[in-house]
Amino acid sequence: MKRILFLTVVLGVALMITFIGFNVNSQERIMQKLNLQTKIGDGKDKEVTPLFDGERRKIVQITLRNKAVLDAHKAAEPITIQCVAGKGLLIVGEEKEEVELKEGMLVTIEPNVVHEIRALSKVSVLLTKFKEK
Repeated sequence: MKRILFLTVVLGVALMITFIGFNVNSQERIMQKLNLQTKIGDGKDKEVTPLFDGERRKIVQITLRNKAVLDAHKAAEPITIQCVAGKGLLIVGEEKEEVELKEGMLVTIEPNVVHEIRALSKVSVLLTKFKEK
């Protein structure tokens, strides 16, 4: 009888640990805090800092200093570009539409659309790339 009670307690504890561990792991998967740099200090003219690389999206912070340019290119997936510090110029599409990048500006760009970013002096943007499953 003592063995059955002991095995029941051990099994119960094991199930509790598994359940609690599962909940902790689930919480880690549903949220992650990212630290953005909202002030542009000294550094390289072009700096790319990966912040998150998940199954469905990738987030990087791109900082350009000293009027640096992120040359024209295309992304195969839809993207967003959000200015978090400084000022810059986003040039989008074959028509070369210009968007002034300043703090708080968020731009969405469809897949395979050419775009480039120019720092007017210095600019830092948050780039989110949405991936296919």
